[in-house]
Amino acid sequence: MSLRTRLIVTVVGLLALGLVLALGATSGALQDWKGEQNDDVLTAAGRHLADTLRERPDGTVRLDSSGTPGDIGTVWRELATDGDVPSLFQLRDAEGKLLQTVGYGPLPSLPDQLPAEHRPDRPSADNPDGERFFSAETALADGATGGPNWLIRTSFAGEHGKILVVGVRTERSDELLSRAMTVAFVSGGVALVAVALLSWRAVRRGLRPLDDIADTAREIGSGDLSRRVPEAKPGTEIGTVSAALNSMLGQLETAFAERHESRERLRRFVADASHELRTPIATIRGHAELFRRGAAERPADLAKVVGRIESEAQRMGELVDELLLLARLDQGSPLGREPVDLTSLAADAVTDALATEPERELTLRAEGPVVVTGDAARLRQVLGNLVSNVLRHTPGEASAVVAVRDTGDGAVVEITDTGGGMSEEELGRVFERFYRADPSRSRGNGGAGLGLSIVAAVVEAHGGRVTVSSAPGEGTMFRVVLPSEDGRT
Repeated sequence: MSLRTRLIVTVVGLLALGLVLALGATSGALQDWKGEQNDDVLTAAGRHLADTLRERPDGTVRLDSSGTPGDIGTVWRELATDGDVPSLFQLRDAEGKLLQTVGYGPLPSLPDQLPAEHRPDRPSADNPDGERFFSAETALADGATGGPNWLIRTSFAGEHGKILVVGVRTERSDELLSRAMTVAFVSGGVALVAVALLSWRAVRRGLRPLDDIADTAREIGSGDLSRRVPEAKPGTEIGTVSAALNSMLGQLETAFAERHESRERLRRFVADASHELRTPIATIRGHAELFRRGAAERPADLAKVVGRIESEAQRMGELVDELLLLARLDQGSPLGREPVDLTSLAADAVTDALATEPERELTLRAEGPVVVTGDAARLRQVLGNLVSNVLRHTPGEASAVVAVRDTGDGAVVEITDTGGGMSEEELGRVFERFYRADPSRSRGNGGAGLGLSIVAAVVEAHGGRVTVSSAPGEGTMFRVVLPSEDGRT
């Protein structure tokens, strides 16, 4: 069963239950009111008639029908204005035997001798007349009886010791009650149908955003992650759901985009790694083939072949070491934690660079030791890679400055050169693995394109960050920010 159907059935069911309870209570209240009204009429008539009883000259007690103001006709006329009026009056002896009957219209079927359960009770403080009420049926012409449409009251007739019986027909009050209940049930049924229709319309309108959400979800399932569910009215349950779904869809789209980009990077990484390893392997295999063909018999050729095999094997080993280092950093392998003087590491990097290119104008600027907590070997590799990057990618006449300073919140190392700079595209990819700003540069002197990737990975593993700023013809500056010795950054 759908949510829409369950909501409508629940609303209509609760309303139907409420109507049944209300109609039941109304019916009971009307029944009580009718009974009380008839009881009051019979009690008033009985007490009035008890006061009019007169003893005849022969010593008998009879109901007065002489036409005087206190006779039966006068009483009947006085009570007629109250609605249903008593139309049966009987006088019986103390044993319930019928003595006299005065009636108007159809009469009830009553025995000549009243049974004990219909005779008055013993008078008491709560019931001084000893009155008792019971129902009776109408006596028909053929001796049969009709429905129980009479209410009978029996009571003692004052000091005469007789039983006074007063009866009232209840057809009119019964008909009034029946009509009232018919109107109530019909009105309740109409209201129930109207509420059902309005509920269906309201629920359909209220749940329409859910249909829109379902349609959008199907489109998203087909691969369109850019779709968003329509925003419902804020503050409503559906509005909250739609906002949460859109937030989740945004995160999913970002996650899938990152996953796709990660796969692409992995594919390029594997392809580039394979390509980088293929070159030294091919070189080693080629020189091994030369050795097999007789280079061993020629000392000059043998030395050349062995030298090339050794250099390519070394380059391949360095590449493998760099790949392993990046893999460990990607896995979050712990690094060494010890106080490291960045000024000392920068001085070593500058010294090594000047040993390679003595004519290069390379300057170190530092006011004193700048200490951070980290892995000394990896931080040395960071500074060495950055300085080596200057030597590889700038002309010999370009100068460079390595500045180290303590900012109070952390340590900053800046390597600035006056080379040709980089374009916007190169800036966006400079830290990618196996990326070379100059594709034409040979792998022998240009490296494998992993140096700056290692710099970024090592700095991030230390909780720092590395940035680059450059413009064509204006030089380049790499900026490394590391946390201070106490962990501030």
